Amino acid sequence: MNPPELPHPLGRPEQEMPEDVFDTVATPGATEDAHQGSGYWYPPNPDSLTSVELLNLLREYREAEKAMRVRTSQHMGMGETDLVALRFLLRQRSVGRVCRQRDLARALNMAPASASSLVDRLSREGYIRRTPHPEDRRSVGLEVLENTDREVKATLSELYSRMIRETESLTEEERAGAAKFLRGLIRSVCHHPEP
Repeated sequence: MNPPELPHPLGRPEQEMPEDVFDTVATPGATEDAHQGSGYWYPPNPDSLTSVELLNLLREYREAEKAMRVRTSQHMGMGETDLVALRFLLRQRSVGRVCRQRDLARALNMAPASASSLVDRLSREGYIRRTPHPEDRRSVGLEVLENTDREVKATLSELYSRMIRETESLTEEERAGAAKFLRGLIRSVCHHPEP
């Protein structure tokens, strides 16, 4: 005799699971329906967030950040990948590292040929230049030009200032709670189940 089949935790068979984990989260405005269908008899508390609502806010942030990246790229007249590459190179320079093309390819998860085309384009447009690497003269380093540094900082400094103001408006306990939440989510998406 076969054991009784247990209901699926999300109420649907495995093959119907959405590809994007964020699709399992109720959309904003549907939280009352999510509560009513959750089996809880009490109404939602307007002074506290449910787990679903918190994940929805994270999704909204991701979408807002993606739109911001597009606006910033358009403002600077470059592609989004170009801007991400420049920000990476500037961060590395700020800690005293000179990157090679292979470092950039690894950081952006790009094929070597794609990274070469990216470096060619950024060099041709006057954002970076190739120089002998200071620690290995057989390698080529990527140097961000000063005008690029100024342009990126001028474009992003107001955004960063607004973000810092938001984080500084939190109490120490609230920042600790936010950090715990984000670290937990990082762990959850980095977890690889055993085969």
